[in-house]
Amino acid sequence: MVERNSRGRFPGYVLAAPVLVTAAELVTTPGAAALPSSDPMELLGLNDIMTAVALTTSALIAVEVSEDGTVSIAVPRALMGQTATTSTAALIAEELSVPRGRIRVALADARPERAGTPAAGGPSYAPIRVAAAIARQRLLRAASTMFDVPLGDLRLEAGFVTDGAGRRVDIGALATRAASPSTLAVAVELAPRDGRTFVGHPAVGPARGR
Repeated sequence: MVERNSRGRFPGYVLAAPVLVTAAELVTTPGAAALPSSDPMELLGLNDIMTAVALTTSALIAVEVSEDGTVSIAVPRALMGQTATTSTAALIAEELSVPRGRIRVALADARPERAGTPAAGGPSYAPIRVAAAIARQRLLRAASTMFDVPLGDLRLEAGFVTDGAGRRVDIGALATRAASPSTLAVAVELAPRDGRTFVGHPAVGPARGR
């Protein structure tokens, strides 16, 4: 499972793709690329890149941000069930600040090598949060470059990044800007508990965040 390092960050990946695709490990993968020791966004060395690219997709869970602004994830069938699907959407909405109506949760194809994947609940949700948090980090960095403003001046809410001057951009318009041509190993902090609006709150009345 994904484990936090000593500095309170969680490891994950930005996968090589034309749009933003981020991932975290569902299970410990022997020989997985180590995180950079300094800047978590720096490109890995050649050998590390080859190792990361060789990671089997069955060991990763990935979040994709499309150009239409939707966010997609395919969860292993070991996590199947309406409760797990709803919880997955809520976790992504929380970490990525996207309305749940924009989130597409599907079941990944059954594969024999996933037989040991943990069932829904508890620590198995950590990779989902990590992948979504990395997507948030990449989108904010892309918006920072687009608007030429510091990260601290940006706010991501309801699927839009807004700066201090009132300019805003939909995350779909950042999907290609935030993508990476090469696989990167990164580290990210998760959204703080006191800022949660979905997770840990009762679902009373109409679905929130739509």
